[in-house]
Amino acid sequence: MIRIKRQNIFDMKTDPIYIFRKTWATYQKVISNNLMFHREITTAVRKLLESRQGPLNVLDLGCGDAAHISKILDPAQVAEYCGCDLSPYALDVARNNLEPLGIRVNLLCRDMVAVLKEAPEKHFDVVYSSYALHHLPTRDKQTFFNECGRTLRENGCVILVDVMLEEQQTRPAYLDSYNGAVATLWKALTPYERDQVQEHIRNCDFPETPTVLHMLASNAGLTTCHRLEKQTWHEAWCYLA
Repeated sequence: MIRIKRQNIFDMKTDPIYIFRKTWATYQKVISNNLMFHREITTAVRKLLESRQGPLNVLDLGCGDAAHISKILDPAQVAEYCGCDLSPYALDVARNNLEPLGIRVNLLCRDMVAVLKEAPEKHFDVVYSSYALHHLPTRDKQTFFNECGRTLRENGCVILVDVMLEEQQTRPAYLDSYNGAVATLWKALTPYERDQVQEHIRNCDFPETPTVLHMLASNAGLTTCHRLEKQTWHEAWCYLA
């Protein structure tokens, strides 16, 4: 009799490929239903990039599967694209998503702050980060801006898409408000998926107010900033070198 070895359900739940596919499927539902306002933010960021002269060297920190930025970039405007993410499986998908653009691509499976610290001085025209910076403590956010200022060319910019606190809002108040919105408004997700999202927010979200982020950017010499888009806690900002 042939015995078929079945993967233990516990092993499946801790397997990185299983985790990636399951969480990424949930995130794709979030995007397709515009629950984090990707459509409005994409339009605003694309408009900004269209106003900048190429060829551009672009650094994408926390790029994930690059599906979002692949819809923003004009291939004729990009000389070099470098993306980094902690998930090798996300980067495999990113490679496929970026291939049709026909641009030079370098993908790194590394922590974004480490990548920034090793980035060449005055090399990039755009540093882009979408929904990643809020996972870092404040001191690492300062390092992020410091290293962005070092690696950006003259007139370069940081484009930051992220969740942010309302001015004067505390993190506990943010967690209550955001998770309340997920529970009542994110009906496109299953109850289990909403629970996943809420747990992630409670454990991983450490957002700042726009004023604090502006201060951190100013400390790094990025003294000019302007808001590109705001939809509830979801905002896009540009910080100029």
